[in-house]
Order: sequence, then C-alpha cells, then structure tokens
Amino acid sequence: MFRIFHKTFRLYRDAYSGHPPAVWTLAILTFINRFGTMVIPFLTVYLTTILGFTFKEAGTLAAAFGFGSLGGSYLGGKLHGYFGTRFVISASLISGGFFLFLLQFATTFSGIWGLIFLAALFGESYRPAMSLAIGEHVPKNESGRSFSLIRLSINLGMAAAPAIGGFIAAYWGYRWLFILDGSTCILAGLFFAVASRNWVTKVDTHSPEMVKSDQPSIPPHRNRRYQLFLLTTFLMGFGFLQWFHTVPLFIKAEWGYDERYLGIMMAVGSLIIALFEMPTIHLIQKAKKINVAIRLGLVLIGLSFLPLFFPASLTLAFLAMTIMTVGEIFVLPFNNATQINMSPDKFRGTYTSWYWMTWSLVMIAGPWLGLVLIDVIGFSAFWLLNIGLIALSFAINFRNRFS
Repeated sequence: MFRIFHKTFRLYRDAYSGHPPAVWTLAILTFINRFGTMVIPFLTVYLTTILGFTFKEAGTLAAAFGFGSLGGSYLGGKLHGYFGTRFVISASLISGGFFLFLLQFATTFSGIWGLIFLAALFGESYRPAMSLAIGEHVPKNESGRSFSLIRLSINLGMAAAPAIGGFIAAYWGYRWLFILDGSTCILAGLFFAVASRNWVTKVDTHSPEMVKSDQPSIPPHRNRRYQLFLLTTFLMGFGFLQWFHTVPLFIKAEWGYDERYLGIMMAVGSLIIALFEMPTIHLIQKAKKINVAIRLGLVLIGLSFLPLFFPASLTLAFLAMTIMTVGEIFVLPFNNATQINMSPDKFRGTYTSWYWMTWSLVMIAGPWLGLVLIDVIGFSAFWLLNIGLIALSFAINFRNRFS
C-alpha cells in the first residue's frame, strides 16, 4: 500500500515540477480569469429562457462571440509582434472584462450581438499571445505539459465557476453573472501586468533541449499538412463545443434539469480534469504514445453523445459528461501543443493566429449552425451528425501523424 502511495506521489510530483516561472504566472492568471467564467456556459440558456429569443436567434447571437474571437485571434497575433506579450494579454483581459460587464444592460438583438462581439474581439485576443509566451519559455518537447498546466488552471476555475454561476442564476439572477465574469477578467489582467514585470529570457532555440521542428519554413497558407491539422481541429472542435451550447440546452429543455444541475455537471467534468489530466499527460509523454492518446480521445468524444439518445436521466447526463471529459484530456493538451510544434520559428506568430482563428470559426459555426440544425432536424439527428464529424477527424488524424 505504501509503495502504491509513493509511486502515485512521485507521479504527481514529476508532473507538476520543472515548469518555468513564466508558465506558473500564466497558470495563475488563467485560474483567476476562469474562476469567473459564468456568462458563456449559460449564454444560450439565458438568451432563450430569460430574454425569449428563438433557438435560431440565440444561435446567431452566440455566434457573435465566434466572430469576435476570430478577429481577436488575428488581432492578438498582429499586436504581439508590435507590443509584445505583456501588453497584449493585460489589455485584452481588462478591455474584455469591461464589455462583459456592459452586456448585462443589453436587451435588443443588435445591442447584445454588438457587445458579445466586442467582448470576444478584445477579450480573446490574449490567446495567441499566451501560446507564443509558452513557446518562448518552454522547449518544444515540454510544451504538452505546459499547455496541460494551463488547462489545469482553466478547469480548477471551471470546477467552481459553472456550479456557483448556476446557483447565482437560479437564486440571484443572471445580472450577477455578468458582473462577476467581467470583474475577474479585469482582475486577471491587472495581476498579469504586475506579475510579469520581471519576465526575462526566452528559451534558447539553439540549445540541445530545444527540439527543432522538421516543418518547412513556409507560411501556413502554403503548408497543406498544417491545413489538414486545422481541419481535424475544426471537426473535433465543432462536436466538443456542443457541450457548452446545445447539450446544456437539451438537458434543460428536453430532460428538464435546471441551471443548478448544469453547473454541477460542468463542475464535475472540470474537477476530473483538475485531478487527472497532468499525471495522465506526463505518463503519455513518457511512453511516447501521443498519437494513440489523441485517437482514443476522439473516439471518446464521439461516444459521449450516445447517452443523449436515451430517456431523461441525471445519471446518463453525468456519464456523458464524464466520457467527453476523459476524451478531452487525451486530445486538447496535445492538440494545443501540436500547433506550436508544427510552426517554424520564422512564422510562429502567423501559425498560432491561424490555429486560434480555427477555434474562432468553431465558435461561430458551433452554436449558430448547431441551433439552426436542431430546429430543422431535431436533437437526435444532430447528435449523429456530430459523431460523424468527429469520426472524420479521427480518420484524417489516423492517416497523418501530426504530433
């Protein structure tokens, strides 16, 4: 028994050790920001059940976040070249928080669309700068662990935020979600501005520890292999993102479970990631089974839709979320690291912008197209469509070893 405990302790210790101070700063900033993430998980529920918009209208409004994020991803990559990491991350979070705070006062379609767009345009422009900061401070062969640490911070925050947000929405009203979300964004930006003042040295790209990319030094629009990687990311991301838009709506509208259960369900998923992702990633990297892990993760994300075909059951809802979460653990940290590892140094900023712009396209297509299709073909057919898209992502991944 002691031996098992000792091995487990060593596994967790090894998984968390060796990260540079800059990565820990980014992790703390991410935790502060995500601890207040209460608007997006409940946005489509808020738009349909509180403001009375139709599924199609709610999808169009939620897609505004994707359009803003698309512009923000491009803007963040460009601004990083002019102003550097510190300015882009701090300014992005502070301005994004301001627009989230204002969103509570919007009630018209155009007003809500505009403020969601601006909140994403400014608030999401920090993502490319975050990825580039990791690339600047971490050798490529360690980037998977570093991205996993950032995701740990995301999920520690998200383990609490949706659960707290669900109870706040149910008992105090949605207005407080906008206040708390905006405030934590601003607090995260101020923290980073102070904590990053003494950042020094980038990773020496000529050091033996720095694994050189074998990718040709060409821009992404000429790199067919990178474009295929972005296609697999889009297909997987479309299905994955349904768990934050159409699935919560289905569980409330069709199965009858309110925001309290939705928040707890999301919190359980985040808690699983917080407890198990870092040691899992550490073991996968040591075993050099990254491609196997990604494929297994895609299979699990696809399977997570199957419980939704059965009659209403809280047990099945939690089971589906658990399956999706385990799949997410296997896929997302390595997917985020792959975009850095595939990018030649000369075009790293452009490659990173393209990657996050792909996720922005997912944020546009996911909620809007998802809700439109549900209106036309219904939930069950839409779940089958998502399984098919993820299967296609698996097939492309199987033929191309991206990681």
